[in-house]
Amino acid sequence: MAAKQMNISLTLLVDNEGKRVIFAESGKDFVETLLSFLTMPLGTVIKLSGKQPNMSSLTMLYQSLEDLDLEFLSTKSCKDMLLHPKSSAVELYKNLHPMVDIGATEPTQYYICSSWDCCFYEHCLVSTVENTQCRCGKTMDRKISEKKDEGVKDAHGGDGVFVKGKMRFMITDNLQVSVVSSSTFFAALRELGISDASVLEERNVNVGEEEAMSLLKTSLISNAVFSNVFCSKKPKQVGNKTQEEDFSST
Repeated sequence: MAAKQMNISLTLLVDNEGKRVIFAESGKDFVETLLSFLTMPLGTVIKLSGKQPNMSSLTMLYQSLEDLDLEFLSTKSCKDMLLHPKSSAVELYKNLHPMVDIGATEPTQYYICSSWDCCFYEHCLVSTVENTQCRCGKTMDRKISEKKDEGVKDAHGGDGVFVKGKMRFMITDNLQVSVVSSSTFFAALRELGISDASVLEERNVNVGEEEAMSLLKTSLISNAVFSNVFCSKKPKQVGNKTQEEDFSST
């Protein structure tokens, strides 16, 4: 039986009058999940986002590669390499909070040439894509196991993968991250023109795999990410700009 995924608790400050999220407050686990988005190759982002038409040319580029016959590619492994690229930070994902698994669903597998002489004495190449062509002309289809480093997690000394300490963070609706302080709090209210605290409400939400996926998708097309995901709004494409539209109005 698979281990039950753990959610991350997030506190939202919501403007009930404007039906928008002013900011979210969280610990490092949620911030690290957001930062992990930046380590994903474009091909992975497009795949995980469901190939949204809002991404325009990049979606069409990905789709055209999916439809392209293998006979037009230099090697069979090219297609898999481009459609399912590996992140350089894939080994760090295992140390992130276990609530989501959206960047790297499987451990990285390594392959070497089928010729022992070639892989140990001649070229010594290693690939993360099976059946990549070696310099000698043969395919790299021999799996090799990676030695596990049991001390990786402890090497952080209790800190996270990308951030350290036990600070609380404030993330605005457009995903600007800062450390919580009174100055950043009041600056956010001033920027949005909010002077009446009675319109504000705190809401606690749980973020799991589904919510994290929604945050990733929405961050690609909107500057009001939390409002779209947690305040019953959806992004509406108008020309080259994205506006927010309340579900109740449709």
